[in-house]
Amino acid sequence: MLTTIDVRKFNTLIEINTLINSNYADARSLLTRILESATRLSEGEASSLLLVDKVAKKLYFEIALGSKGPDVQKFSLNIGEGIAGWVAQHNTSLIVNDVESDRRFFSDISKQIGFPTRTMLAVPMRMKDECIGVIELINKKDGKYFTDDDLQWVEIFANQAALAFQNARSFQRVREEIHLLQDQIQIDRGYHTLIAKSPLVLEKLEIIARVAKTDSSVLLLGESGVGKELFAEQLHLKSARKNAPFIRVNCAALPEGLLESELFG
Repeated sequence: MLTTIDVRKFNTLIEINTLINSNYADARSLLTRILESATRLSEGEASSLLLVDKVAKKLYFEIALGSKGPDVQKFSLNIGEGIAGWVAQHNTSLIVNDVESDRRFFSDISKQIGFPTRTMLAVPMRMKDECIGVIELINKKDGKYFTDDDLQWVEIFANQAALAFQNARSFQRVREEIHLLQDQIQIDRGYHTLIAKSPLVLEKLEIIARVAKTDSSVLLLGESGVGKELFAEQLHLKSARKNAPFIRVNCAALPEGLLESELFG
């Protein structure tokens, strides 16, 4: 039978799932919401979400909640350092209900920020079985200990956080690719400047000016390197379609039948 607390936890998970599937851009707000929910439902006094930097081999405090949150974010941990570092290194969850007696506990941060740490719960954020971050909860309220039930629920929230992070990163990568393609289109639409004094070239430009007013296919013939593309650009720029894209196609790469179909129908 589900308790009232379990129902709250399930409802929170449903809300987070909805957010993950609808908001890819604002990853930080979503991760903060997930961490807030995990902290509230597990009754922690403070919490942090750390992300792994594989190149530097460090953990950085991406989000820190609690009265000393802003101070905590100034620190970083080496992989393997402290309880969070151990969790990241071994990709294994951990409950420590007496941190002072645990040799893995890194007390420097707690001492420097003036926040006594009694109990900790830390779980890895996994992407394809690889640890990409750690969620840690500090000091269960009212002097209580973290339980295996707390651990199971926080692991679920950590999986949600990893999914949100992955979605946001994929969204950012796709957005960057779109911007690159848009920039490339603008580059590809750059036209050459054609300056001519030769009577023969000027004559051809006059013909192009007349032909451009018609809505007909035009075939330009000439040896390779004589400037057919330059005349094609001028034809496009003087036509009613000048504001539309000018698309360059390597005709030599087209099958003969397809080329004839495109040119002559």
